[in-house]
Amino acid sequence: MSTAGVPRYVVGYSGDRRSRDAVRLGVALARDVGAELEIVLVLRADNPYRQAYPPVGDISPVLRRQAHQWLREAAALVPEGVTARTHVREAPSVPAGLLAAAAELGAVMIVVGAGTGGGRFTMGSVVNALLHSSPVPVALAPRRCPGDVPLTRLYAAVGTRPGAHQVIREAVQAVERSGLELELISFLEGEAADPDATEQARRRVEEHLGAAAEEARRTRPATVRVASGRTLRKAAQDVDWAPGGILLIGSSRLARGRQTFLGTTAAQLLKHIPVPMVVVPRPAPDADQAQTEKEAAS
Repeated sequence: MSTAGVPRYVVGYSGDRRSRDAVRLGVALARDVGAELEIVLVLRADNPYRQAYPPVGDISPVLRRQAHQWLREAAALVPEGVTARTHVREAPSVPAGLLAAAAELGAVMIVVGAGTGGGRFTMGSVVNALLHSSPVPVALAPRRCPGDVPLTRLYAAVGTRPGAHQVIREAVQAVERSGLELELISFLEGEAADPDATEQARRRVEEHLGAAAEEARRTRPATVRVASGRTLRKAAQDVDWAPGGILLIGSSRLARGRQTFLGTTAAQLLKHIPVPMVVVPRPAPDADQAQTEKEAAS
């Protein structure tokens, strides 16, 4: 049984290395705020109109036994002091099953592994679908996500377009719950041919970041940094990423309602950052419009 008022995180699991990375990140996040983990393995539901070839009969009992075995292995990765429960769900697809489980269990975050092959992050079909449809934040565990390094710092990526308030609000709430250090970052990519134009662009970003810091500092201390470079990769390398850091980034303005939508900058950053990333949904349209009008009037 879960404890009333305690946040829950759904962790997607499928028995592979990415799944183990997701459990390790889930444990680190749960430790910070006293959350509980709901480890969910999704089995693809059979389509009654599709005939299996070659015909092998009903193998669902075998799949369910294997699923429960994998979940026992997942539970063994969770250390003492962290509450975790395991679930097998059937759904037309893994993303659909994880989203349904999050809604059913009242989860406030979905954690998935996003690292495979040679890169720290890889956008597979499951991750891609969640990052364009989830009503709750999605945490991405990089390849070989360490499970024994406590989280110490929350980086919040603050853009210059309207809507940055959502990331700041989520970041402030996160550090209030966890006690993490807060650092606001703006990424400045590219260099103009005219040095004066480059300096003007940097000043505009610094002014925007300073205003964001004032909003954040109403309740929590926050440091700021403009990370600049000729390319986004160079800008990401300009940040002294803490081993226990995690990056919070907002969704694109293309997101519909309270939903995630991975923007171009976030997708590019995934290739270059060494820490886990959390993508937060955009607010509901009415709340977003009200805040945008407030920003314009200030």
